[in-house]
Amino acid sequence: MKKIYFILGVCLLTALTACEKSSSVPAQPNCTVIGRWIHPLGNTLEEYTDSLVYTIYSTNGQFGTIADAIPNPNKWWMEGDSLVTRISGSTTVKAYVEFGCNCNLMKLTTSSPFGNFTGNFWKEGFDSTNCP
Repeated sequence: MKKIYFILGVCLLTALTACEKSSSVPAQPNCTVIGRWIHPLGNTLEEYTDSLVYTIYSTNGQFGTIADAIPNPNKWWMEGDSLVTRISGSTTVKAYVEFGCNCNLMKLTTSSPFGNFTGNFWKEGFDSTNCP
């Protein structure tokens, strides 16, 4: 009988400890490139679908849909923590991706034959003043 109480006690302690640990560790957001991102200059939006990126321009801060994008979208994919975009033929640009502000900021850092670039892309509709 003592064995049963001991086993039940160990099981109860294990269950309580497991619950305590899981509830004290905050869940990390699962950020994704897929979505509509406003370029640092503010007049360009990049819309990432599952495999293509479309570029949409605006003169008044309002962006249209994929139907309004410039022709010939580019293919993109992830390699680890880097975003790779095929810009023409076999030419690609690779950028290190960091997310912030609850997945509303995408910081891209790249070094390419076209020059070095670091820029913050904001999700469309996000008020960046809400991000520290």
